[in-house]
Amino acid sequence: MSADSPAKKPLKALIIEDSETDALLLTEQLRAGGYEPQTRRVDNAEDLTEALQTRTWDIIYSDHNMPQFSSTEALEIVRSSAMDVPFIIVSGAIGEEAAVAAMKAGAQDYLMKGNLARLVAATARELHDAQERRARRAAERALLAQEEEFRLAREIQQRLFPSGPPTLPEFDIAGASLPAAATGGDYFDFISTRSGELFVVVGDVTGHGVGPALLMADARAYLRALAVSDQRFEDILARVRTLMIEDLGLDHFITLFFAKLDPATGLWTYINAGHPPGYVLAPDGTVKAEMMPGTAALGIDREETPLEAAQLTLEKGDLLLLISDGIPEARNRAGEEFSEERVLQIVQRERSRSSAEIIQTLMDEARRFAQPEHLQDDMTAVVLKL
Repeated sequence: MSADSPAKKPLKALIIEDSETDALLLTEQLRAGGYEPQTRRVDNAEDLTEALQTRTWDIIYSDHNMPQFSSTEALEIVRSSAMDVPFIIVSGAIGEEAAVAAMKAGAQDYLMKGNLARLVAATARELHDAQERRARRAAERALLAQEEEFRLAREIQQRLFPSGPPTLPEFDIAGASLPAAATGGDYFDFISTRSGELFVVVGDVTGHGVGPALLMADARAYLRALAVSDQRFEDILARVRTLMIEDLGLDHFITLFFAKLDPATGLWTYINAGHPPGYVLAPDGTVKAEMMPGTAALGIDREETPLEAAQLTLEKGDLLLLISDGIPEARNRAGEEFSEERVLQIVQRERSRSSAEIIQTLMDEARRFAQPEHLQDDMTAVVLKL
């Protein structure tokens, strides 16, 4: 071979043939067509079975009629091995009916020994098709694995949500989360204390699948344990932030809206850690307060900057809204976002209804806007009315 000649393509070929001469002719034809065949010749069921068990093959060529064997028997053995190997019949005499039957049984092609002009082209085609089949099966396996991961993530996520809203005199409180196809790490919670106060949490872990769901489960456990302690409000979240840094690593972070309500006074104390703003709407529907982020999301601020809570007082007729970014950032086919403006318009329009009905309408309209196939992130909302 000259220095300019293209390198021959390696080919592991199993030849089922009783004639050594015919096997050599086939091998030479492949070599002339640009392949470097590594071959083994077998002519009975026992040797074929052993060859399939001891080595992987790129392609199999089989004579049709042999003294001790046939392509029909060979094809049955190959298929029972569950190996996806192209099987081409190369025969000196095969009738049309037998050829059709062989193709139906799984043979990819048949050639006549007296005319091997199509051998190289048929080999290249079947090798390509086999590679495509393997790639397709690998993609299907990956998809099934991903679907199972998302199923587990949804199961974990659903267990994080409270079984129902808390019951507080004069307050109407509701929360809901609508998972996207690729479940993320949205979470909300209501934590009641012995003193009668209520902690409200809405969070979102970056990413999709089991990992984010497990991270949010960690955050929920920490918050539930610390919220009922005697620690200062800011210290509770600071401690959770410290505990989560190692869990989050460098690949994830959590946006979190952490708040405490004193039902007796209407005092609302909160820290917005990188989460979308919350809103308080007055009885006339105007935005009375916008609760913007006051600190970075958990996992981003590794210097652990001191946390400062903000406060406001809820009055009769006020409506408080907390959402995850999956609602305003839902996109339609044109790439347009649902937007916070639309969110507020819907809440203002529906504010006379119950908190649960407001959330349901908000999510229904966001879903219709985006269409289910374009829903890329979970949608979570909490509404509190006084």
